[in-house]
Amino acid sequence: MKVVFTKHALGRLRERGISEKDAREFIKNPDKVERSSRFPKRFLIKKVYFNRKLKKDHLLLIILEKENLILRVITIIDTSKISKYF
Repeated sequence: MKVVFTKHALGRLRERGISEKDAREFIKNPDKVERSSRFPKRFLIKKVYFNRKLKKDHLLLIILEKENLILRVITIIDTSKISKYF
């Protein structure tokens, strides 16, 4: 399946120091996937990873939409509040 990033999502990756390659890997191997009840094509990917910059575990939330064989990454959220969202 092809993964494409919106300009917004690419900006968020840069802000957080996460490469596109890492984001693609997180999408392929999520810790948890949730489907939106309001938007049937929208999914929330959750992945706990080690943030090298801050030197501690963080939770990456990737919001994407699936259409045919394309996954369009809408935005990326990075948080240290793992237990709150996981």
